[in-house]
Amino acid sequence: MSAAENLLPDRLKQLKVQAQTQLQSQVQDEPDQSQPSGTSTPGVEVGITRSNYPKGMNPKLRYIKPYWWPYRTFVKQRWIGRQILEVITTEFRDRSMEYYKHALDSGVTRVNGVTARPDLVLRDGDRIDNTVHRHEPPVTNDPILVLHIDRQKQFVVISKPGSVPVHATGRYFRHSILEMMETDYGIKCYSVNRLDRLTSGLMILALSGKAASRLAMEFAEGKVKKEYVARVKGKFPEEEITVDQPLMTVDRQMGLVIITPEGKDAVTIFQRISYDAERDQSVVRCRPQTGRTHQIRVHLQYLGHPVANDPLYSTSEVWGQNLGRGGVDLTPAASGTSRAEALQARAGTATPTKKTVDRENDDMDLTSPILLSEQARKIISKLRRQKDEAEDWIKWNEVIFSVKDAQDTIEQTPTPPSEASTPTTLSTTTTAAVVDTSSSAPKRAPRMKNSSRKDIIKASIPDSDAPSPLRKPAYLPPGFCEDCFVPLPDDPDPETLFIYLHALRYTTPELGTWETPLPRWAGEDWDGDWRGWCDGAEIPDVLQKDREEQEKLKLAENKTE
Repeated sequence: MSAAENLLPDRLKQLKVQAQTQLQSQVQDEPDQSQPSGTSTPGVEVGITRSNYPKGMNPKLRYIKPYWWPYRTFVKQRWIGRQILEVITTEFRDRSMEYYKHALDSGVTRVNGVTARPDLVLRDGDRIDNTVHRHEPPVTNDPILVLHIDRQKQFVVISKPGSVPVHATGRYFRHSILEMMETDYGIKCYSVNRLDRLTSGLMILALSGKAASRLAMEFAEGKVKKEYVARVKGKFPEEEITVDQPLMTVDRQMGLVIITPEGKDAVTIFQRISYDAERDQSVVRCRPQTGRTHQIRVHLQYLGHPVANDPLYSTSEVWGQNLGRGGVDLTPAASGTSRAEALQARAGTATPTKKTVDRENDDMDLTSPILLSEQARKIISKLRRQKDEAEDWIKWNEVIFSVKDAQDTIEQTPTPPSEASTPTTLSTTTTAAVVDTSSSAPKRAPRMKNSSRKDIIKASIPDSDAPSPLRKPAYLPPGFCEDCFVPLPDDPDPETLFIYLHALRYTTPELGTWETPLPRWAGEDWDGDWRGWCDGAEIPDVLQKDREEQEKLKLAENKTE
């Protein structure tokens, strides 16, 4: 037996002991559940807390079984000339570099129809086909409230629960408003306007693509008057306040928006509704005059009164004691580089397939349209670190892939002639899966013929039961996915999946005025339970009425036939 083969059993034994120790410590380290609801506790600010319910059994959460999902996309401009492993690791933060390298080595990604290895250099026009095991995060179990259905004008009015995105994005597909409207209610909808995933409230959906285009023009042209309600930190001033600070997105990964003169014009009018002295929080009416990303959230932060449970803009650990009041410093940091310089530095073989990557700072200059200040860079680093710590990256980096490295060493060790006929029980793969590192020339995929950007579609129907295309590690500890070998996260606290920001009322020239009931958390005498509406709200059964009308139409059609 070789030295490499001796290494694997010892490491397996060590990791089994480590896994048992971790499980015991989790049982002994149950958190204090006595903190009353509705307050901004440190656990709530971070966004992850343990639950008294078994994993996957919290009645306040909605779950979906993981499934394999193949999709296609074309190389973006900022990816050109960079190695695929480096692009995936810095562009996406769902998994570790070791996992992405393992997935590429296993052949689950193709570029222009050819298996892509970690050091493949991307070119303009390359098409990427990737198979992922989609673990959609849980969302709150609040149903979509349907307020009105107009089949003649082809639109639907709903109240979106916080935590659910409008359409498929990132890790979300079936847990999206458009998909849930179809699966839960049988209504095929098209988006007209959008709300942030964490924001709840009024939305207008179309029942046809043609109606969606017509209605979306009213929003795009600024003809729709909007009114929101928010619960914010501190005692908001009584007088009406207008904020007219321009906004710009400076970090795509975290979705961070800051105030800067180079940003887009943005205007919001605020008026206090009530003050909760016990919690030191205010309920504020917000009337955005423009429609920028995170506009209300950033303008409230600028005033020193961020949304009370906003994980991005209201944590003192990230923003300091003043919570970002007055905006961030805009003086460019000496260590910063322009986007063009950052892209040039990563071209071709200048981007090595290194073992580790600085996930906090590695791609800041690639994604920001402006040179960032030192303060802005530190804020982005803290936000990224906070996210990684909440997702327990030590599991990714240690438990599986150190064993897989030992297993790969065995697979790559030449077999002596005397042992050539001896079967191995440690691996079901061959050395063909090993990346060829014999040449220093950049690896590129052959050009595709007759490719079209219309190919950016789902390649097939999601499959929950398809076999895994990945090589299974020699040892898989408890708490890891049996199909894609990633650690299964603890259930999130439902109260961390949304923010106290709600779209209350829209007025449109074509459709008139529509509004939702007032959220329970916006009531003057809030009891701390965030679910539901203020007392006295009347919720009509619109769906039942629509079903009855559709049945009548079918009967009438049958009679005429």
